[in-house]
Amino acid sequence: MVKIFVGNLPRATNEDEIKALFTEYGTVTECAIIKNFAFVHMDDRKAATKAIKNLHLYKLHGTPINVEASHGKNQGSVKLHVANVEKGSDDELRALFEEYGTVTECAVVKNFAFVHMSNSDEAMDAIKGLDNTEFQGKRIHVQISKSRPRHEERDDYPPPPPDRGGYWPPRYPGEWPEPPPPGYMRGRLSHIPPGLSSDCVAARRLLMHVTLSSPCQWLSA
Repeated sequence: MVKIFVGNLPRATNEDEIKALFTEYGTVTECAIIKNFAFVHMDDRKAATKAIKNLHLYKLHGTPINVEASHGKNQGSVKLHVANVEKGSDDELRALFEEYGTVTECAVVKNFAFVHMSNSDEAMDAIKGLDNTEFQGKRIHVQISKSRPRHEERDDYPPPPPDRGGYWPPRYPGEWPEPPPPGYMRGRLSHIPPGLSSDCVAARRLLMHVTLSSPCQWLSA
């Protein structure tokens, strides 16, 4: 069930007119006018998205109406992880997910992608409709991303796992590990015990230049 907001309605508008407009794109289960706006309920996300795109700013009795998804309590971006996609297919992938709602961001990284949907209802419908389906000859897998949407991410970093020695593991197969926070290694090397040999100090400092493509192993003194 998808709830659609219809605003800026002219006074002469009645519910039958509104329902007839949206019925051209799919089944309308409910329609109610309140003052100069209305709420329309459609039972299919794809049909509702198509109706919104085609009827927004549509002139009804000479007045352009405002048509958009009603977000309600489910407002807030949702980040989806899409596995098994080809790099360079950003536009095609965005268009695929836009059939289920508003896509605020879409980025393909190697053989997977992150797609940001504007709310949880649209995201869940996209998962139901697209998970384990074919896209450009490959079967894709769609799920809620375990990492937070970019606007919710904080500048600070959580501490590394105690048994990893500063290594940040990738969240998904094929994804690059995350680098440590700025100054992380520098802070660890700023308190070198007195009397430590110069060779050991040099060896420890080399850790600052190690590429995190595999787990780091701490060098014992």
